[in-house]
Amino acid sequence: MDISAIYARRFYGMDGNIYNINGAGTRLSNYVTAFYGEYGLTDRLTVIGYVPFLVRNTVNEGIGALSGEVLQPGLENTSIGDIDLGLRYGLFARNGWSVTTSLLLGLPTGDATNANLLFTGDGEFNQLIRIEAGYGTAQWYATGFIGFNNRTRNFSDEWRFELEFGHKFFNERLLAGVKLAGTQSLRNGDPTGSGNGLFSNNVEFISPQAFLAYEFKNQVGIQAQVAGAMSGRNVLAAPANSFGVYFRW
Repeated sequence: MDISAIYARRFYGMDGNIYNINGAGTRLSNYVTAFYGEYGLTDRLTVIGYVPFLVRNTVNEGIGALSGEVLQPGLENTSIGDIDLGLRYGLFARNGWSVTTSLLLGLPTGDATNANLLFTGDGEFNQLIRIEAGYGTAQWYATGFIGFNNRTRNFSDEWRFELEFGHKFFNERLLAGVKLAGTQSLRNGDPTGSGNGLFSNNVEFISPQAFLAYEFKNQVGIQAQVAGAMSGRNVLAAPANSFGVYFRW
C-alpha cells in the first residue's frame, strides 16, 4: 500500500510555462492512497493491479491579506481513482538479463466530472503496451521500459518511458535507487486541458525520482520516494512525495 501527496501552487500550462493555480496564493493538494500488487500465475505470466481506492483533492480558502475576508471558499473532492489492471509476460530470462512485455488497461473509475475541476480520474479507457528490459546481480540492477498508451474519448495518445537503477546495501536489506520517467503526447486529440494540472489532456513531463526501501526479515518492507518535474505540460509544478509498506512472498 502506498500513500502519496502533492502540494502545488503552480502548474505547467499547455505552452510549457508555469502559471499560478487560479491566482496567486491558491494551493491545490492531491492525496492518493493506493494498493499495488503483482501475482505470478506461471513462471512467465504475472497479473498486475493498481487500485487508488482513496483520492482526495483540496483547494485552500482564499483570504484577503488586508481585510481578512474569505475571498474564495475552500474546495474538496474525495473519490476513488482510475484503476489499472494488466498482465506481464516474460519473453527472455538468462544470465541476469530479462525482457518482458505487458498490457495495462486503465479503467475510468475515477470522478472526471467535478464542477471545480478537482478530478480523481480522466474518464477515458486506455490501453498501455510496454516492452521492458533489465539486467541485475545480487547487489544492483538496471531496468527500463518504453510504452505506447492508446487513449479514448478524444484524448491524445502517448509515448511513455522509464529508466531505473538500484543498489542494495547492509546485507541486501536497504535498496537505494533513482529513476527518470517521462511522457510525450502525440497531440492527436482535443487540445484543451483541465486548467490546473489534474488529469489534463496532452500531458508531458520529464521526472527525476529517488527512492529508498528497507526490507525486514519477514519479507515486509517500507519505502519512500520523491519525484519532481524538470519540464512539463498540463501537470502540477511541484514534487510528489510517497511512503508505502509492501509484502513479498
